[in-house]
Amino acid sequence: MSHPSSPPDYYSRPSTATGSNSSSSVHASHAPSTSFESRRPLRTNRESQFSFKHGHKHHNYGSEKAPYPVSYDKDVIDMDAADQFMRSKVQPSPTLLSPPHGPPKMVLDLGCGSGAWTIDAAGVWPDTEFIGYDLVNIQIPLSILEPSVARRITWQHGNFLSMKLPFDDDTFDHVHVVYIGRGVPENKWSSLFKEIHRVLQPGGFVEVIEDDIIFPVLPRWFTEPLHARPQAVQATNGTNTAPPSPPLTPVKECTHEYALLELLFNSVYQTRFINRKPTAVLPVYFTSFFSRCLTAQSLNLNMPYLAPLPPLPEQSSQAFEEAARRGSTSSQSTSPIRPPSQNLSMLTASFGASPTRSTTTLSTLSSTDISNYLSFAWTTDEFGANATTPTMGRSPMNETLPELSPTEDSSSPSSVNYDRRGSAPWVTSEDGTTLDSTLSAQSLIPFNAIEQLSDRTRAMNLYRAFMGVLGCREAMWEELLYLQSSRRERLIELGWEDKELEEHEARSRFEELFKRYESDIHARVALWYSLSELGYPVPPRGGLTKSELLEEERMRKAIMDARAMAKEDDFDTPCRVIRVFIGFKSGDVDDGLFSDHDD
Repeated sequence: MSHPSSPPDYYSRPSTATGSNSSSSVHASHAPSTSFESRRPLRTNRESQFSFKHGHKHHNYGSEKAPYPVSYDKDVIDMDAADQFMRSKVQPSPTLLSPPHGPPKMVLDLGCGSGAWTIDAAGVWPDTEFIGYDLVNIQIPLSILEPSVARRITWQHGNFLSMKLPFDDDTFDHVHVVYIGRGVPENKWSSLFKEIHRVLQPGGFVEVIEDDIIFPVLPRWFTEPLHARPQAVQATNGTNTAPPSPPLTPVKECTHEYALLELLFNSVYQTRFINRKPTAVLPVYFTSFFSRCLTAQSLNLNMPYLAPLPPLPEQSSQAFEEAARRGSTSSQSTSPIRPPSQNLSMLTASFGASPTRSTTTLSTLSSTDISNYLSFAWTTDEFGANATTPTMGRSPMNETLPELSPTEDSSSPSSVNYDRRGSAPWVTSEDGTTLDSTLSAQSLIPFNAIEQLSDRTRAMNLYRAFMGVLGCREAMWEELLYLQSSRRERLIELGWEDKELEEHEARSRFEELFKRYESDIHARVALWYSLSELGYPVPPRGGLTKSELLEEERMRKAIMDARAMAKEDDFDTPCRVIRVFIGFKSGDVDDGLFSDHDD
């Protein structure tokens, strides 16, 4: 298998981003100390590191120096915490492979992001010192942490693509690398692994967790009913109101409605020479530098099952009143019951609301609301597969799809009973690739914990994948501007305007398409249903006029008819693919080092 040693010509295409950044560096001592205070570098000023593009926060490097295209908006950064929460529930220890000689003394978290893993690991390993190294200053302030944790952590900033790591040889006995692939061109992996090998102590190990870069595709049978042009609706004053013109719609030949966005998303990484399937190519580079290597099967986090349609307005009101009554009279209920917030109430409109009215979806929630939900939506534990909850999904072969009943408590586990198709495996069918015969691929994957993940995990992983697209919105816009002049015919094939547009007009159409994709993703995630599974009542919606109610019922029927077109493959398609790589630096490693992991 050959790999290019230099990026293709299009990689050098001028970027619209400008500016650069200086790094803050410090050489760590070989010997561990009790505190980093005496050699902690000054933190880089936040303001000088960022620029704003249409209100979205991005690093201030040019794309040729730091090709990471994802924004640093708060809702995007919050995904770090969500990922770390999921990992900690699957594997409580900081690493998937237990450190062979006990907790490490010096740890480097390369590409640390918000620092969520570093902080959690510092709580588990009380005698370990950590350096979190990242391009920009977005880490959790140490001042808000427990002093016993904060004094063992240092945040450091620099560009590991354009400079050597600012640490002496043989400094760390563990290096942790998670999800940096969106910012590493394929021709940079070799030099990066070489640097990791250099700073590792003999016998130290690196753990790399990477996921593929995937654009979540929503099939036409799901999206088209959501955008069906409604009939004219009679307003309260007696006049007929024509529905608004639909936003940009791709031509029928496209495999799905958002093929244009998918093209732009893929182009963002292609022009940066970033391989969108690092799980497939990393073994080639990884094994060139580490003597004992192990990788396991890829984890396929597949598309979620279909949630039922939310109840109509009068149904949700009755369901909420019934739930509130039961919650106040029952002393045995352990489900959390609370009055619906305004934001939460709006969520129910994300699937069944009439297209004639503006629909407020998950985007109305604050990032704090989302983070709070993520903290228990990913895994089972208290609210998981061991609890008695309705299953999320249905068999595509079923003839009907039930709705939440207006006479039943939506928080009751028995209120939604319907068949679920057999779960697609979390792990790929191919055997794990053991790159060293002394290691066991089985030991890397905590299968028992993974099998306990709830169906809500599928939904939230779809949301996580979507945030990877949302964070690239400005880079996708730059690609659109470039492709309008270089590949205009292809854009027209995917439904883009066949006439010249002013930039502000093009931006408006781009935003319309992105907002519609976001709305459809929220409908697919069905956060309202995940909350109802956790015991929250279905919040009420505002009343509809008779004409609006008839129109919504028509659309709901179209949605249910379209769902009968679902295929098994639509649910077995992964929205995320994750793989683990572990490697050791040659040194004083015992021959029986892995005996505990060969079961």
